[in-house]
Amino acid sequence: MENTPIKNSSEKKNKSGNQGVWWHKENIGPIRNMPFIKHFGSMKFSKVNVDDNMKPHLNDGIEIHFVHSGKYNWVIDDNHIQLLPDNLSITAPWQLNGSPEGKMDIGQINWLVIKPEEFSIDTPLNLGSWTKLPKSFQESLGNLLADETNLVIEKAKTFKKYFIELEKELSNEEDGYEIIVGNLIENLLIEIHRQLAFRKQRIDEEDNFIDNLSQMILDDINKKWIIDDLAYKFGMGKTKFTYEVKKLTGYPPNSFIINLKIEKAIDLITNHKKMNMSDIAFACGFSSLQHFTSTFSQRIGVSPSKYKK
Repeated sequence: MENTPIKNSSEKKNKSGNQGVWWHKENIGPIRNMPFIKHFGSMKFSKVNVDDNMKPHLNDGIEIHFVHSGKYNWVIDDNHIQLLPDNLSITAPWQLNGSPEGKMDIGQINWLVIKPEEFSIDTPLNLGSWTKLPKSFQESLGNLLADETNLVIEKAKTFKKYFIELEKELSNEEDGYEIIVGNLIENLLIEIHRQLAFRKQRIDEEDNFIDNLSQMILDDINKKWIIDDLAYKFGMGKTKFTYEVKKLTGYPPNSFIINLKIEKAIDLITNHKKMNMSDIAFACGFSSLQHFTSTFSQRIGVSPSKYKK
C-alpha cells in the first residue's frame, strides 16, 4: 500500500465514496515524529475499489492488517487466502502480500507497517531504540515471523482495540500521543507474540500426538486396536479422540489405523520380497488374506500381488 486517495490527516470521504485515513511518507501527518511507523491506515470501502497499489507488494517493514468487516481475497507469497472479519495478517519484510487483483471489496480494514532497525531472513529482529521491549523478546518475535508461511490469525477480535486506539491517538494528536502510540504498538506486538507462540505450541503438540499415536500402532501393528482403549491411553474420551484424529489426519481413527497397516504392508512387500502375502496379511493385523487383498486393492487401486510385480 504505497499511495492513498486521502490527502489530509482528517477522516473524510473521497470521490469514490470510501472513507478513512492513511498516513505514510508522502502524507506523513501525525507519524512525522515516529520514524518507526512507515504506514498507518484505516479505510472503509463503501464501493468496490480497484487500485494497483493494493496488489502484492513488499514493504521494508513488518506489515499488519486487521479486518473489521468485509471479505478480502489476499495473497501472502504463494498462498492465496481470504481475510475475514476479525482476522489479522502479519508479514515480514521479505514476504509479498496484497490483493491479487488490487481489488478491495466493501468493508473496513486497518493496516500498520512498522519499520525495524534490522530484520531479515538472516538477521534477528531489532525494532530500534524507540522500544523498551527486551532484545530476547524481539528476537523471539522475529523467529516466530520467520518460521511462519501463512501468517493469518483467525478470530482475533482482541486486536481490534489496538487499531481503534491507535487511530484515535493519531487523529487527535493530543499531548503525549507519541508515547501512548509507542506503548500501544508494544502491547500489540506482545499480543501477536502470544498468539503465534501459542499456535506454534499447539501445532507441535498436535504433531506429537499423531506421531505418538502412529508409533503406538506401528509397534503392535497386528493387534486389533479398540478406539476406546486408544482414547484412554491419551487421556481423552472416545468422542474427543475421534474428533482430534479426524481433524489432524482427515480420517476417523479406524481408517487411519488401516492406512498405517497398508503402509506397513507396502514396506514389507517392497523390502521383504521372500514373505508371502498370507504372512504379510497376518503381520499387519488383517483377519484373513481375503480381507487384506480387498482392503489393499480398495486403498491402493491394485491388488497386493500386482503391486509386488
